[in-house]
Amino acid sequence: MIKLNDILRSCGIDPSDCAVILHTPREPNFRRLLPGLVGNQRALFETYQRTHKGNAAATLRNRNFAVSFVGLHDERSALAGVYRVETEGSPSAFWDTAKDHVRVLSDDLGLDYKLRADYSVFDFSLTDHMSDLVGRLMISPRRTQSYVRLAENLDPEIVELSSISMFDPLPPAWREWCMTGPELRVISPNQEARLREWRGIYLIVDETDGARYVGSAYGAENLLSRWRSHVRRDHGVTVQLQQRNPANFRFSILERVSPDTPIEEITALEQTWMHRLHTKRFGLNT
Repeated sequence: MIKLNDILRSCGIDPSDCAVILHTPREPNFRRLLPGLVGNQRALFETYQRTHKGNAAATLRNRNFAVSFVGLHDERSALAGVYRVETEGSPSAFWDTAKDHVRVLSDDLGLDYKLRADYSVFDFSLTDHMSDLVGRLMISPRRTQSYVRLAENLDPEIVELSSISMFDPLPPAWREWCMTGPELRVISPNQEARLREWRGIYLIVDETDGARYVGSAYGAENLLSRWRSHVRRDHGVTVQLQQRNPANFRFSILERVSPDTPIEEITALEQTWMHRLHTKRFGLNT
């Protein structure tokens, strides 16, 4: 049985000088997005990780290292990295320098940062310790109200060492693909590559009222480019979607087509899906 502290010692880190951060955000939607942040938007993840209060802040003040884990959809948590705790900064300086990241976290990804105004702010630097295990090393610690723990007391068992990173998961089959607007903003490289390959007919559902929009994707980056165009701005890019917030959009694929399918055939298929789903009279197509 291998435990976390065994690996820390092998890296030259004394567990008594290390905290363990167990990220399990209360907001369910943001919790689902967090692995994607680590894999594809680490700067946003590290902005989120900088603020703490109460016992969590007190623990970090007394440690030189923090090993960070992110909760997955099950009971496991995946290693996000080993950080050196550098300094404790001022909240006002944090708001000034991190305002763009905070805006994305709050407006685009649904994290309520207003609750963090009274938190202590820490500066962390990512180290090379255990870098080859990021996203692959999994623990399953008992959850408590304290999400920052003392490494020497927690010392969880390593429950899995995956062959692939949980922060860059393999994409699902196209028929099973469902992705929200915020999830699309933090999409993993493997998922990016697959959407870049695929062209076809897709469906957007606005989850606030169930309104539907059928679209088609083709060109250099196929579905990836088209879907990203829908979430790049604060409002949808088409006339029908302009009054709607892309954070509420849910994307799925109705039909895939061959990469050499003529554009005329793709747009004709798009029209048949609009007809079948009745999205011109009762949806967002015109």
